[in-house]
Amino acid sequence: MNEKYSSKGLSIVALTSESESKTEPWVAAKGAKYAYAYDKGGKMKRALGVRGIPSAILVDPSGKIIWEGHPSSVTEELVEKAIEGAISTPVYEWDKSTKAVKKAFLNGDFGKAIKAADKLAEQNDLGKEIGQMLRGMVAKRVGVIEADLKAGEVFKAYSAAEAMAKKLKGLPEATTLKTIIEQVSKDKSQKKILKTQGKLADLLSEERTKRKEADKIIKGMEGLLKGNDDEYTAEKIKKAIKDLKNERRKMER
Repeated sequence: MNEKYSSKGLSIVALTSESESKTEPWVAAKGAKYAYAYDKGGKMKRALGVRGIPSAILVDPSGKIIWEGHPSSVTEELVEKAIEGAISTPVYEWDKSTKAVKKAFLNGDFGKAIKAADKLAEQNDLGKEIGQMLRGMVAKRVGVIEADLKAGEVFKAYSAAEAMAKKLKGLPEATTLKTIIEQVSKDKSQKKILKTQGKLADLLSEERTKRKEADKIIKGMEGLLKGNDDEYTAEKIKKAIKDLKNERRKMER
């Protein structure tokens, strides 16, 4: 997959909670050519909701997870769909002429990055490609936020809108996100859902390598259920409790 699609926009990053002494020999023996990193303590694993190992997550250019499951189930069809709209030249291969675009992009300042890309487009085709990619990325991310809010993911949508609105200065999408922020802030019902889902997110991010830790989190989730009257959020909490109870059963005493 890496050899076939890396030049078309696919970036593979492997994560492991194993030690370097176990990982490095494996990488050398397998001849792995993709990037890898260490997830000490499994913080990223918990944040992504990974339950079994090995596990793979496929993310599109907008940052949306479009598929997850066992690595052996990742098909070329899935990858080809996922990289639609991705830039063919990886950021680390952009030449010196892209310095301003690259800096703004890596800082998450899409408004400034697009402006710099448009200026660069007057000089070469890479600028045009980057500009198109950035505009597509912004449009998709805003679309995902709108879809999340509509689906009931108030905390997820609000948090993303807040974080992204600041980085879209000068773009029409910034107005869309500000409208979402104001809508949630002024609606009592959505504000309550926002608070509950936020507390759930905090609980899910807590370390739970021991049964005692898991029990404490489960108790906290059950407390959220008592004061909640949103059906969608209730289902999220119930599922989280069920998943954690299953996870707890597998923990060593």
